[in-house]
Amino acid sequence: MWNLLVVEDETIVRLGLRYMLNWDELTVNWKAEAANGHEALKVLAQEEIHIVMTDIRMPGMDGLELARRIKELYPDVQIIFFSSFEDFPYVKEAVRIGVVDYLHKPTMAAEEIAAALRKASDTLVQLHQESEPQVQDYSDKDRDGLLQSMLEPAAVEQAEDWLERWRRFGLDSLFGAGYRLAILRIADQETAEPQAALARFMSFRYFLEEYITREWAGILLSRANNELVWLLPQQPDGADSGAMETYLEQLEQGLFRMLGIRMAYAYSGAHLKAEELPEAYRTTAALEALSGGKLSGIIRLATAYIEDHLLEDVTLARTAEAIHVSVSHLSRQFLKETGQHFNEYLTAKKMLLARRLLRESNRKVYEVAEELGYANPHYFSKLFKDDTGLTPLEFRNQ
Repeated sequence: MWNLLVVEDETIVRLGLRYMLNWDELTVNWKAEAANGHEALKVLAQEEIHIVMTDIRMPGMDGLELARRIKELYPDVQIIFFSSFEDFPYVKEAVRIGVVDYLHKPTMAAEEIAAALRKASDTLVQLHQESEPQVQDYSDKDRDGLLQSMLEPAAVEQAEDWLERWRRFGLDSLFGAGYRLAILRIADQETAEPQAALARFMSFRYFLEEYITREWAGILLSRANNELVWLLPQQPDGADSGAMETYLEQLEQGLFRMLGIRMAYAYSGAHLKAEELPEAYRTTAALEALSGGKLSGIIRLATAYIEDHLLEDVTLARTAEAIHVSVSHLSRQFLKETGQHFNEYLTAKKMLLARRLLRESNRKVYEVAEELGYANPHYFSKLFKDDTGLTPLEFRNQ
C-alpha cells in the first residue's frame, strides 16, 4: 500500500475526495491530511508518505513552492496537482518540477483521479524495483542501541561501523532535513529510595513519550534511568531554536501540572550529518540546563509544606504563616514561579494523590473525597473530571 497525503485548505473538498474512491482497490492508504504547505511538510517529516495530492492555490505556501520543497527533500514522493483555475503557467511549471498529473478540480471525475493515482503507483513500483532493497531485519531496540552507542565517548572511533547502520536503519530518511538533540532530566531530583526514584523517572518518561511525539516526533532514549535524550527531526519549514524552546517550556509546565515534576533541559542547534551526533550530545550535555524548577526558597518551603500537610486543611494563609511571609507576597510569588495560583497547585496535587488512592485501594469515592478534605463527594468528582477528563469511577474501571 502506498501512503497518501492530501493537502487542501477546504475541509469540504478533502471530505468529498476521501469518499469519492475505493482506496483499497487502488492500493493507496489515505494516511494524512493537511490544510496548507507548512502543515504538509510537518507530516512528511513525521510519516512515510509516497504520494501527495495538493491544491495549487493555498494561503501561506502555495502548491508550487510545496512541490519544490518536496522534490528537494523527498525526491521519490509522487505529486499530483489539482486546481479550481485554468492555470496554464502553473501547468507548465508543474511539468518542469516533475509532477505526476494535473487535475482541474471543478471537472475532475473519480476515474480521472484514479488514473492519476495509478500512474503515481506505477512510478513508485518502478523506483522501488530499480533501487537496492532496504534491509528491514532490525527492531527499534537495535536502532536505539546504535544511537546509544553514538552518544558514548568512544563513538568517533566506531564511525565506520555505525554510519552504515544509520543508513540501514532508515535514520537518513527520518532525519533527512537534519536533526536537533535535547537532553531532559528531572530538575528537582531528591535523594530517595531507589524504587521510588525509578518509579518517578518512569512516570517522567511515560509523560514525555505521550506528549512529545504529537508535535515534533523523533526518538526518545533513556540513559541510566536519570536522563532522556530526545533526537528529533529538524522541521523543514525552518522552525528555529526559539520555537523549540517555547515548546519545551510548554512541555515543562504540562509535566509540572500533571505530575508535579519539574524538568531541566538543554538543546542543540540544527545538525545535518550523522557523524555530528556524538559532538552534538557532548556539547549539549555541557550547557547549563534551563528549567522552571529553579524555585526560590520561599516557594520551595511552600510546596514542601503543602506536600507534608496535603491531607490536612491546607490554605494559603496557613502556608504563609508557617513559612513566615505575608499572604499577598506568597500569592504573587507562587503564581510568578509556578505559573499556577496557590489553589490550582493544591488541587492538582490532591488530584494526583486521588488517582493513586483510586488505583491502589478499594476505598469508595466518597471515602477518597473525605480523606482529601472534600466534604462534598459531588464537588470532588467534578474537580477530578476537570483534571483527568474522567469521573472517579471511570478512572478506576478503565
